[in-house]
Amino acid sequence: MKTIITGRPGIGKSTVLKEVIKVLEANGWRVGGIICPEVRTGGRRVAFEIVDLLTGERGTLASTNPSNGPIVGRYYVNMADLDRISVNAINRSLEEADLTAIDEIGPMEMKSSAFRNIVTKALLSDKKIIAVVHIGMVRNITSNFHNIRVFEITEHNRNLIPGEIAKRLLRGSI
Repeated sequence: MKTIITGRPGIGKSTVLKEVIKVLEANGWRVGGIICPEVRTGGRRVAFEIVDLLTGERGTLASTNPSNGPIVGRYYVNMADLDRISVNAINRSLEEADLTAIDEIGPMEMKSSAFRNIVTKALLSDKKIIAVVHIGMVRNITSNFHNIRVFEITEHNRNLIPGEIAKRLLRGSI
């Protein structure tokens, strides 16, 4: 019932998630939750957005522009947008959607206690969840929550994994 997508940074975890969502939606599933696409300027990543999949509401998860938020690497986390959009989107998805997607459970997002709480609620629920998880956090999640299937993305499998995950979800075997 719970699916984790993990792998090294830049390997295509979020792309795999988006492909799975596309297949499920094409099969009539209602998918909610959040995605966090990167924002590029001049070929450089300068920010991450946070997008509610059910409403389309957007905000800034983190940016290289200095702010009062906590710093993760070279990014300043926008706690207001993170708390507001992620909590509302995941709650709404747990109530209204067939599947809740969370992109991602990582160091930026974990700066928020509201985010940690809603992720815990989602992982403890009976709902289908698919989440992109920072590779350093997988062990903690799999040891604290049950019924989790982990897919580690590599250069060799990243084009095959979306279809495999979607098929398993459609069959009800995840």
